Amino acid sequence: MRGDDPPAPPGGSTYSLEVGTRGSVRWRVGVEREDPLDETEKGLVAGLARLLRAALTAAEDHDTSRRLADLVDATLLELDTMIGATVEERMVKVAREVAEVLDVTGWAVRILVDGEWMLVAHEHRRGFLHDPLTAWGPFDPRSLALEEGSIALGADDDSAVGAALRHCGLGSLVAAAGFDPDAVSWTMCMVGDEVSGDLAPGRTALAALVPAALGFPLPPRSGGLLRSVG
Repeated sequence: MRGDDPPAPPGGSTYSLEVGTRGSVRWRVGVEREDPLDETEKGLVAGLARLLRAALTAAEDHDTSRRLADLVDATLLELDTMIGATVEERMVKVAREVAEVLDVTGWAVRILVDGEWMLVAHEHRRGFLHDPLTAWGPFDPRSLALEEGSIALGADDDSAVGAALRHCGLGSLVAAAGFDPDAVSWTMCMVGDEVSGDLAPGRTALAALVPAALGFPLPPRSGGLLRSVG
């Protein structure tokens, strides 16, 4: 993305390009010199900007993946302690934990009742997406063709969901679905904007945590290990 060039120094010129943002820091690459750059030289600056952008993205992806891995480990253990919690409470816990790491725009949890998907919990973490029903309407689980498992889609996807993301000014979506012990179907859907970036790294986390939230709490793992070796 081309950024606005900063003011040129007296008697000189500046050519700069936007690299990206990380947190509150905005990254740019630029050249200052007396004579303006020709097209070949501008191409070299653009190439450097692409390399730096790729490196910044890779660093962000690595950090997000590490944080998600730590989150999965911690949350699986915490779910095992939620003996008296309802399925909704367990699903909401997962949604909030993953949403924080991915910095999503919003999330929604739905349950299938009498053939209709009911919104049981949702949160708009940033911005305003009209009213809840309008905002989440395009992301009906039937549109995702998702009964079990997980999925990640971007606004560039050639589908109704991709079109819905573009229409809402969103960049990506990640979702997971499964059945609780009573064979009731649940889904969890998260959407992200340009601040969130790509939500695809969260797919594996949801694929692990949603079934765990829907299932029965397990006995403490450390206790089981000690008994097996003792």
